[in-house]
Amino acid sequence: MTHDPASAQVDATTPLGGLRAVVEGARALAARGEAGVLAVVVETTGSTYRKPGALILLDAHGVHVGALSGGCLEGELETAARAVLERGFATDLRFDTSGDEDRVFGSGTGCGGSTRVRLLPLPAAVSPLREALIEADELGAALELLLDNATDFIGGGEARIHGAAAEARRHRFDARGTAKNDDPGSPNEPIALVVRPAPRVLLLGAGPETPPLLRLTRMLGWRVELAEHRQRWARFAEGCGIDRLHGGGPDTLPTLLDGTHFDAALVMNHNYLLDARGLTRLAATTIGYVGLLGPAARRDDLLAEIGPDAAARLRPRLHAPVGLPLGGEGAEAIALAIVAQLQGALTRRDGA
Repeated sequence: MTHDPASAQVDATTPLGGLRAVVEGARALAARGEAGVLAVVVETTGSTYRKPGALILLDAHGVHVGALSGGCLEGELETAARAVLERGFATDLRFDTSGDEDRVFGSGTGCGGSTRVRLLPLPAAVSPLREALIEADELGAALELLLDNATDFIGGGEARIHGAAAEARRHRFDARGTAKNDDPGSPNEPIALVVRPAPRVLLLGAGPETPPLLRLTRMLGWRVELAEHRQRWARFAEGCGIDRLHGGGPDTLPTLLDGTHFDAALVMNHNYLLDARGLTRLAATTIGYVGLLGPAARRDDLLAEIGPDAAARLRPRLHAPVGLPLGGEGAEAIALAIVAQLQGALTRRDGA
C-alpha cells in the first residue's frame, strides 16, 4: 500500500525550508491573487552568502521566503523588488562588498565578494516562471533557467525573452513575466542556470529517531519517503511531515527503488533480517549514499549476511554506523548526526 503524499500528516510547527519553501510561497501568493518577485542569483565573485542559482521570493511586504545575506543586503533587495512590482519590469541588482568603502559606507559586512541578482516579476494571474518552478518541484526535476544578459529592461524590456524548463517542457516569458508563445530564439548572450531539485531521501524503517529526523529534514526542504509495513513502527512518523509512506512491505522494494530516484537511503528497521533485505536491494541500485543504523559489529555481520558480491557493490557508498561522531545520546542526537553527515554528502554531490 502506498499512501498519497497529499494525505500525509504534516507537522505544522516545523517550517518547510529550502527550495520547497520558495515553491510553496509562490503557490500561496498566487492563491491570494498577489504578484511576487523571484530574485535569482546569477553571478558571484569572491566570498558571498548565496551562490548562482539561489532563489529568494519577495512580495510587496519584503522578503517572503529565503535570504540573500545574513540580513545586511535584504533592505536594498526589498526596495528593488517593490520597484519591480510597481513598474512591472525585471531588473538587475549588484551588491559589492569587496572594497574598503563598503565596510565604512556600504553594507558594513566586509565579506569581500560581489553578487549579481536578477529580479523577475511573478504576475498574480498567469506566470510561466511560477508554472515552471512548480512543475520542477512536482517532478523532482532540475529547473533550467535561460535569462537574457541585459541589465536594463525598461522600454525595450518586453522584447527580452527569458526561458525556464522542467524536464522537456519549456516556458517562455518576457521581462514583464508575461507568456510568450513565439520562438524568437535564445536570449541575447544568455545566462544559463540550473536549480537542482530538493534532495529525495528514502527511509527503510522507522523508530524513535524518526520524528526529530523528519523535523530536521523538513527544515532543510528535503523530500523524505518512508517504507514501513509494520503499523506499530509506522506510528513514529505520524504527524512529522513525511512526504510519502509506502506500506507494502519488503517485497515492494524492487518496484519502489526502480521507479523513483533517491539521492540517499537510510536503513533503520531496528530488525536484523529486514535490514539485510534492504541492504541487498540497495546494493543493486546506484543510490550514492546508503546509511545503516547500528554499531560496527552489526554492520560487519550484515555485510557477511548479504554475501560478498552485494557487499562489494555497497561498501563504497555505505556509511555505517551512519552519522557524524558528534557525541551525545538519544534520538535527537542520532538524528542530528545523521542529517549533518548527509548534508555534507549532498553538498559535495552538488559540487559546493
